[in-house]
Parts: sequence; structure tokens; C-alpha cells
Amino acid sequence: MLKILHADDPPHHLALGIAIGMFVTFLPLIGIQMAVSFFLAWILGANKLVGVPLVWISNPFTVVPIYYPCYWLGCKLLGGGDVGVEWEQLRGHWHTINTNPTSTWGDRAQFWWNGFFDFAGPLGLGCLIVGLTFGIVSYYVSLLAIRRYRMNRWGQLMPPAHTLAPPVLGADSDSTHSGGHAA
Repeated sequence: MLKILHADDPPHHLALGIAIGMFVTFLPLIGIQMAVSFFLAWILGANKLVGVPLVWISNPFTVVPIYYPCYWLGCKLLGGGDVGVEWEQLRGHWHTINTNPTSTWGDRAQFWWNGFFDFAGPLGLGCLIVGLTFGIVSYYVSLLAIRRYRMNRWGQLMPPAHTLAPPVLGADSDSTHSGGHAA
């Protein structure tokens, strides 16, 4: 956290990088989320590194707690029925395909293909809405926190320059480079 607060970037760039990371966290793109976060930060001029660790929030252990509520929201917004009933129907259809001795691999592929599109719409919409919401909120919260921290710490929004010695007042830059002799 301190590395973010002390980064040599304006607060807006840092906050935008955090917002992009939070937005991408909720996109169902596990496996390419870091690349998507980095690319969006590059396109939007945000800090490219602060958002990347945030996408690690979504991982194989957090898939269900993150994406099921997104799917549920998408179903509700698209006017879908009860999510639990739909899952039971899906499970029953899959069981029928697997227990039918005349079903082929093509039947299974068709089931997954159709199921994917039935599932992708609500999941995509829910993830987009939740991701945008978390992204916007995290932008303003982090912008406020970074600004407040920096103003309290340094009295300015950018970190102070790290110099070895303070500049000498009244020293001419040409005279210091030419051995002290004026040309």
C-alpha cells in the first residue's frame, strides 16, 4: 500500500489504475485478466502496475463467490426465472444426455454450446454492472485516500523529489558545468 501512495504518479493515474483493476477483477476472463488490466491502463493513461495485483482477487477459489452473484444479477435484469430452477433443469438435461446410450459426443458438445450462450448473457451483463460499480467506487475512494495521505505527509500531491543535495541558490547551471569559469 505504501508503494502505491509513494509512487511517482499523480493521484488520478494511480486511482484510475486501481479502478481498472477492480473493473477487470469482475470480468469473467480468468487467465487473461492481468493482460486486459495492463492494456486498459495503457490505453487510458493510468498507472499500469497498481491494477494488476487486484485482478488476483478473482481466482479459482473465489470464482463462485464473485461470479454467481453477477450471474444472478444478470438473470434478474434480463427477466430470467429463478436461478436455482434453471440450474436444476440444466443438470437434469445433462443427466439425460449422459445416461442415454444413443447420445453422441455431438449431443454433449451441442449441450455445452447452447448452455454457454444461455449462461454468457446474464453473466456478462451482471459482471459488467458489478465491475463498473466497483471500479467507479474504488476510483473515488482511492483518489480521496491518496490525495489525503499525500497532503498530510508532504503538503503536496506529488512525492518530493529525491535529491542528494539541495540546490545552491544563485548558482548558475552554466558556471557549474564549465568548472566555475564564465564563458
